Amino acid sequence: MAGPSPPHPRLQDHRLVLGAPRLPRRHPHPQLGGTRHQRTGDPRGNWDPPAAATSPPVIGTVLTFEPLWYHDESFLECVLLGSDGKTITRASRQLQVNYAPRDVRVEMTSSSPVHEGQEVTLSCRDSAKPPSYAYSWSLEGRTLPHYAAQIFLQPTKATDGGLYRCKATNIVGTTESPPTALEVYYAPRDVRVEATPSSPVHEGWEVTLSCRDSANPPSDTYTWSLEGHALPHRTAQVLLQPTKATDGGSYRCQATNSLGTSKSRPTTLEVYYPPREATLETLTPLPALAGSRVTLRCAFGPAHPAPSSVQWLRNDRREVDASDPTLSFTADPARAGTYRCVGQNPAGVSRSPPLSVVVWYPPRAVRVLQTPGGPVVAGRGPVRLHCQIGAGEPPKFNVSWFKNGRELPGHAPDLLLPGPEPADVAAYACQARNDVGVTRSPPLALDVRFGPQEVELVPDPSQRVQEKTDVTLRCRADARPPPNVFEWFRDGRPLGRTPKGLWVLREVETQATGQYRCRVTNDIATADSSDVIITVYYSTATILKTTFLGLGVGLSILLVLGTLGYFLRRRWRRQMAADEEPVVEPSGTFFLRNKKPRTPASPRPPRGPDDPDTISYSSLLSPPASGSVPRLQGDTVVYTVLKRNDGAVKATEGPDYENVQPGPSNRDGDRDGTLVYAALALSSLGTSRGHAGDVGDAVEYAALKH
Repeated sequence: MAGPSPPHPRLQDHRLVLGAPRLPRRHPHPQLGGTRHQRTGDPRGNWDPPAAATSPPVIGTVLTFEPLWYHDESFLECVLLGSDGKTITRASRQLQVNYAPRDVRVEMTSSSPVHEGQEVTLSCRDSAKPPSYAYSWSLEGRTLPHYAAQIFLQPTKATDGGLYRCKATNIVGTTESPPTALEVYYAPRDVRVEATPSSPVHEGWEVTLSCRDSANPPSDTYTWSLEGHALPHRTAQVLLQPTKATDGGSYRCQATNSLGTSKSRPTTLEVYYPPREATLETLTPLPALAGSRVTLRCAFGPAHPAPSSVQWLRNDRREVDASDPTLSFTADPARAGTYRCVGQNPAGVSRSPPLSVVVWYPPRAVRVLQTPGGPVVAGRGPVRLHCQIGAGEPPKFNVSWFKNGRELPGHAPDLLLPGPEPADVAAYACQARNDVGVTRSPPLALDVRFGPQEVELVPDPSQRVQEKTDVTLRCRADARPPPNVFEWFRDGRPLGRTPKGLWVLREVETQATGQYRCRVTNDIATADSSDVIITVYYSTATILKTTFLGLGVGLSILLVLGTLGYFLRRRWRRQMAADEEPVVEPSGTFFLRNKKPRTPASPRPPRGPDDPDTISYSSLLSPPASGSVPRLQGDTVVYTVLKRNDGAVKATEGPDYENVQPGPSNRDGDRDGTLVYAALALSSLGTSRGHAGDVGDAVEYAALKH
């Protein structure tokens, strides 16, 4: 329109009236009906033209609205009214409105319900501009594979029943219909028996059996059977309270409605129950001997399911689990006891009454006990030996005692030794016997302590031995504990002590002859042996040697004495005054000293018995009034007797020895100073140290006894 202009003189008071669009009769407004026109906006409005209009003035108005589906083919009319209210002019136009499908619905050729097997057509109806060009279907929310406006069910099945929906689509949009139910009547089907709780069930539980089926109309009659036998139940559920073992089996139910009857497949109800009883028996004799076989068998009463394993109890404690109803083992005291067998399945357990298995075996752990224990001292008793028996079956025992392997009288379990005595020292054992066998204990050594007894001294090789022989003295004694000290005596004088019973005399001489005795000591007491006389005699070689040596020494002495006498007689007169008075010992022995000096510059070899001037420590004794010449004690080993009476000494010669007084002359003119008997002793000291003349001032001495 143009801008504002001066109003037309004629139309200055006129108003613009906009009439509502005319609706065709085939599209009536849902509220106004088909004969009335809807007026939109303000029916009247004042309009003032623009003030700067240069062209003829134009008046008008604008109508803006959103058309709906029912505006399709409606007429819009514009009426120009004058100031007097009269129509000046009018104009109209028909609307064309496109809209999405509406009034979508499912229509069936046959009214619901229908019987299974009939033919049914389902149509999707709608109103749309432009018309719908696509359709989709769903049943109970499940999309169906149909895309046309119609579905043909030929024939109708039970599964075709349900709520159907369809969707119609055009270029404007898609609209879904409300659900339409198709009810299909059919006889019972899918009949089945359901158990709550599910099988298997335990005896004593509460179980509900339900007969489930699919039928339209629903089944109104039910029948039940168990293992082919009819049950007195006519409802869809059977309550088993409590469940018994006899309730187990194969169940079937039958459902019936107005269209027919259908029977379920058999359904098994398992009722678990524990073994009704358990018994235990032995297949081998009892009591059983140790080492033999023992076989037990367990039997159970009815049970469902059967026990898969058998639990064996000994003294009500688990021994072993086994699948075999028999138990076999080697008879041993450790396996003896009270046995039970236990059968178990998922429903429970059953125990057998106890069966006592006794195993016979010989006595065991037999030993001897000593009271008081340890070593005992003889005479400080009594000592009791007790036979201890650990175990045995049957426990009735007969006891025997053994001493060093020899059976003692009596069968008491105790052996009493009143003393005890040394004779009781032995190995003691006891033996226990029952009806099966016998067992002997390890020996017990009875330690009886006593002092030395039967002490005996035994010389080896004998009591009479030859000189230069080793003599071994053995001291024997019966003592417990063994002696630890041995004392040795000869002629009552102690020789020494040893820890063992041996004393050796090395290369004995004749002076070793004497009475020998040993003394034995242990921790208890001391005892002596009897005296044993040991005699040492000369050997043949010694006798011969001594004899020849004595003869040689005697001859040497005679020569020496002759020479000495000669010199003594010659010098006697010249020496009237003696340098010293003769010294006479109380025994009548006096000493002569050779006054001849020795030359020490040249040592001379040791003097032998053949040297005529040598007298080495000789004792000269006058013959006794009667009897034989007595032997000299000490180291004297050679004895000889010399007799000399060879005339008087020459008067012209002086004496060779000092301290020898001239004696009276005999009837033949000889002097009494002549030696008649002489005893020569070969000293071992002189033999070992050399000649006496080789030491000191080389003065030789001779001891003369008269």
